[in-house]
Amino acid sequence: MATTKNDRQVAARRTNSWSGPVSNPGSLGTDVRNSPESGYVIAVALLMLLFCLLLPIMTMMYFDILKIQKQAERDQARIEKVLKSLEEKDKK
Repeated sequence: MATTKNDRQVAARRTNSWSGPVSNPGSLGTDVRNSPESGYVIAVALLMLLFCLLLPIMTMMYFDILKIQKQAERDQARIEKVLKSLEEKDKK
């Protein structure tokens, strides 16, 4: 049985493809790993993962900042109160 060079190349492509052997020689299938769309899908998935990881950290930081800001306002009010009482004592 004589095989041509083209027949051997098609057979090699069918058996060496990532998706496995193809039963229909006309449809060789596409390799998804090398398509440009897979890069966009991977980038979007990584951005979603990054967003999901950073969102809780950012909310915790925001609430910590609000807590510290309120504490600073209370401390400032106490200091002003102490300064006023000292000024009143100095006047007497």
